Amino acid sequence: MRPSPDQLDRRDAAQSPGRKPLSHPPASRGATRDRFGLCSSTKVQPSIEHPVNLWAVLGRALQRVPGRRPSRDRGGLRIALSPASWGVSDVPDWGHQLEAERVLSEVWSLGIAAIEAGPPGFLPDRSDQAKLLIRRHWLRVVSGQAHAVLHHHDIRASELAHIDGQASWLAAVGAETLVLSAIAPRGAGAAHGIVLDSAGWAHLLHLIGSVEHVCARHRLRLAVLPRFGTMIQGPSDIERLLVGTEAGICFDPGHLVTVGADPMEVLELAAGRIQHVRLNDVDAKLARQVRENRVDYAQAVSEGLFKALGSGDARVDDVVETLRRSRYRGWYSIDQDIRLGSNDEKPLTGIKRSLDYVRRLVAA
Repeated sequence: MRPSPDQLDRRDAAQSPGRKPLSHPPASRGATRDRFGLCSSTKVQPSIEHPVNLWAVLGRALQRVPGRRPSRDRGGLRIALSPASWGVSDVPDWGHQLEAERVLSEVWSLGIAAIEAGPPGFLPDRSDQAKLLIRRHWLRVVSGQAHAVLHHHDIRASELAHIDGQASWLAAVGAETLVLSAIAPRGAGAAHGIVLDSAGWAHLLHLIGSVEHVCARHRLRLAVLPRFGTMIQGPSDIERLLVGTEAGICFDPGHLVTVGADPMEVLELAAGRIQHVRLNDVDAKLARQVRENRVDYAQAVSEGLFKALGSGDARVDDVVETLRRSRYRGWYSIDQDIRLGSNDEKPLTGIKRSLDYVRRLVAA
C-alpha cells in the first residue's frame, strides 16, 4: 500500500532530524490529493485585494529583453526625435534626403526609442511595411504630420480625405498624435503674406473641428502646429483657435520666436491644451530677417536659423521647466530643421548636443 504524504513527511523527518516536514493544505470534504500531496479539487483564485496586472508584468518583462529601450528618458521625460533633424523634408529642392535606414539606425544609436513619422514617403506608404521597418530598429512612432489648406470651403472634401488617409496610416503604425499644419494654397508661397477675413477664419475653424472628428475616429489626438509660413502663427491666431475649437496645440518654441512671439506668453495662453511639444531653438536675429522678407526661409535654414538646443533664443530651459511644473506628460520631440548638401554630412553631432542639453536640464 502506497504511504500517504503525511507518512512520507514523518519518515523524512525521522531520517533528517533537522528538517521540518512540509505543510500541506487541509483537504476539503471529498477532495483527493495528487502525487505531490495537493488537493486535486483545490483551485487557485486570483486575489481581489491584490489583482495581478498582466499588462504591467508583460511590460516589465519586455523592458528586460535585449535591445528594448524604456519610453521615458532619465528624469521622466518622454523624448522622441524628428527626421527633420536629419534634413528630411517633403519641401521641393530642400536638400539631400537621407534614407530611412540610416536615420532610424542613428536614432537607436542615441538611446532613443521613439520617433516622429516624418513626411510622406520617408517611411513606406504601406503601414505593414512601415511597422516592420520601425520594429526592426526597436523604435515606435509617436506622431506624424498632415499639411492641409483649411480656409477654402471649395476644397474641403479633398483636404479632409487627405487628412483621413494620413490619420489612418498613423493609427495603423501605432502613433498617438496627428500634428496639423494649416498651410497656404499650394503654390501660393509663404502664408505670412495672407490675411484671412472673417469668412476665411470661419471656414478654417470649422474644418479643424471636422479634423477633430477624423482623429477621434482613428483614436488619435489632434495637435495644431502654429509656425512660420502657415495660417496659424502668433498669439492672436492661437487665441482664435483655442476659442473656436477644442483642438490641442503642438508647441514649438523655435517657430514661435520665428514669427515674433514669446514662447512663454503662448505657454500661458495655451495652458491645458498642449498635446505635443517640439523642442526647437532659433537665432532670433536671423528669424527677424525672415519675418521682414530680407532673407528667404530656406536660405535662412541653410545659414543656421535653427540651432542646437540651448544655443539659441527660444528659452528652451524655461519652456521645459514650465511644462514640467504644469505636469505635462506628453512627448518632447527634438525637431531642428536643417538642409543637407550631401550624404557625407553628419547631423548626428548637433542632434546629440541637443539631446545632451535636455538631459542636463532634467538632471539639474
